[in-house]
Amino acid sequence: MIEEITFKNVLSFKEENTFSFEATADTTFEAQQVVTMPNGTRLLKLGILYGPNAGGKSNLLRAISILRDFMVSDPQNMDEPTGFEQFMLDKETPSQPSEFNIKFWVEGIRYWYQLKATRQQVLQEKLSYYKTTQPIKVFERVLEDGQSVLSFNPAVQKIDQEEQKALTLNCLPNKSFFAARGRVNIKMEHVDVVRAWVRDKFMSMVGPHTNVSRYYRNKIGEDAALKTHLLKFMHQADFNITGINDKIKDAQYLTHLSEILQTEGLFTEEEKERLTSQNLYKEHVLDFEHTVENNRGQEIYELSTRQESEGTTRVMGVEAAIYEAVKNDSILMIDEIESSLHPKLIEFIIQEYITNSNESQMLLTTHYPGLLNTIDDLVRKDNIWFVEKDKSGASNLYSLVEFKGLNKISRFDNAYSNGQFGALPNI
Repeated sequence: MIEEITFKNVLSFKEENTFSFEATADTTFEAQQVVTMPNGTRLLKLGILYGPNAGGKSNLLRAISILRDFMVSDPQNMDEPTGFEQFMLDKETPSQPSEFNIKFWVEGIRYWYQLKATRQQVLQEKLSYYKTTQPIKVFERVLEDGQSVLSFNPAVQKIDQEEQKALTLNCLPNKSFFAARGRVNIKMEHVDVVRAWVRDKFMSMVGPHTNVSRYYRNKIGEDAALKTHLLKFMHQADFNITGINDKIKDAQYLTHLSEILQTEGLFTEEEKERLTSQNLYKEHVLDFEHTVENNRGQEIYELSTRQESEGTTRVMGVEAAIYEAVKNDSILMIDEIESSLHPKLIEFIIQEYITNSNESQMLLTTHYPGLLNTIDDLVRKDNIWFVEKDKSGASNLYSLVEFKGLNKISRFDNAYSNGQFGALPNI
């Protein structure tokens, strides 16, 4: 689980900003929303971010996604960019590195990962873990004369000369140490645990334009329990979908692929066999059974995914992603959760997530002010964050709990709409 992430000079964030999942002393919904770590640190399962259009909400999610992608991707040459984008509305920041610090928990151990990187190369990288209050170094990397220089804590990780040489050779300036380690046959307990956590527990961000139908369409074919879950959820959410029929057919481009494979000299026989033997060209097609009542009684009709409303497709995709996050204790980010969804449906989705989750975490952005009125009924005050841009064009993050007098507010949506918390468009 993420404890906190701090970043600087990334996208629209010029100065250092921190987003934290650490709970305050408030015990509201303690059993449902708070997970206690071995040292007593209390972590939230849910974060909700408000702000105006172009204020930086999506950029927070993008910044986390960029860090995740960098840690697990394996560039093949030194010309590929790292993926980091600096703050561009200043003449100095584009030439300065982006900075990240993330503290997180994996298998009961608290880790701290630090990174400084430009668009082209890593300047500093370090992984530490905690047994007490002081961090213990696992590895550290610095850039000297264009080359990565690695150091290890011998009490934690024993590395011989050949292993260090192999790691250094694979540590291209634009590659994370975790990616370099993947190319060397060596046991590195803490590095491997963190690498697997980032790779397996960080889900792809769901945005307002994400093709969520493809996501749940394929997942339903792999996981029968997901179909059962979605049918139950859709029934509870007042959709009249009572069945999902999954069919597998050849993808539309399979015919064209066959023609290409027959092109003389383009593929070896071995390559043709490998390409055609895999199920890469199969796709799941779903039909939804709708049970309706009319003057003839109860009848069942089938509609394809294409015939379903955008809202139906969206809610099924979002819920399928949440199901996956809850099932695997993963981290899920959803940008503009209200896209194509009714406000009451948003509240129901959040309620279901809170009820069913264990150690997963969900970070949402939204413009829906009504959700603020569920504070102390559905969500906690420390779930709520805001982001807004200053006159220099830089985004700044802050939490609702930084404001005084919250217990005197009866309607948080009105307080927000009246500008009490900022993070509104200047209209």
